[in-house]
Amino acid sequence: MYFRNEVKEIRELWKGIRDKWDSFWIGDEYDNSKKHLSQSDKRFLLYGNFISGIFIVALVLLIIGFNNLRVSHQNMDDMKLIMEMTKSYMGSATEDEYDKIVQTIRNDLVFSDYSKGLQKYAKYIPNASEKCHTCKGSSAAQAILVSLNTGNSYDLDLIGKETEEELGGVKVAFGYDEISQTRIRMIKSPKRKEGSVEIERGSGIVSLHRMKSLFCDRCIEDILKAIEGQEMEEFVIFDTEKIIFYPIKHGDKIRIENDMLEVAYKNGDCEIEITFVDRAK
Repeated sequence: MYFRNEVKEIRELWKGIRDKWDSFWIGDEYDNSKKHLSQSDKRFLLYGNFISGIFIVALVLLIIGFNNLRVSHQNMDDMKLIMEMTKSYMGSATEDEYDKIVQTIRNDLVFSDYSKGLQKYAKYIPNASEKCHTCKGSSAAQAILVSLNTGNSYDLDLIGKETEEELGGVKVAFGYDEISQTRIRMIKSPKRKEGSVEIERGSGIVSLHRMKSLFCDRCIEDILKAIEGQEMEEFVIFDTEKIIFYPIKHGDKIRIENDMLEVAYKNGDCEIEITFVDRAK
């Protein structure tokens, strides 16, 4: 019974709406007794407003398109003027003046914006790497320290595939990044199951051009995400098995297989302590 009442109310509501609509369009064009607008007047107003609305929308879109075209043309003229000005300065400058101009452009136009982030600039530089030094590298170690400017990797594993009898004494390794002027000194004692890496920092520069010639785009994207906002950007720690990049962040403890890496900064330089951890623990 309740359902029938609902249906009846809906039908009455619909009938009321339909009657109102029919009365609005009633054919009373020549009926002078009616006080409201005639059918023809209503149609004229409806169609007139519709056409006026279409015209206004089209006019607005035309104005916006014309303005965008004007702005684009102005930008092209401004860029052409800048390029011609740069070519004129470069072409007419002496050797000393040329060096000063290049330095000015590098400092004022590049570093001021480039320092805000590396990720958005990486996509504009074509990749020229023939073989990625990380995901396609030949290192047998699972934990390595990777220089982003040179592609050189430094084995952080304390114990690799060697047996106890094959383990030697103290192992020392050195490295240098000529771009960031960073020095690496590594000391490992596999028998004592401990080691350390000292990173003596220089300018801290990271070259995207060099990275594009050393790593694939996928690894570059992961590396830049890892180092973004970190104190040290020119080196990362890489897990060769899981393909994971770790930033060198103060206070971090990173475990890769049997190696525990603890990072600490002192006077701007960095030290990574390496200790052996039993896999079963």
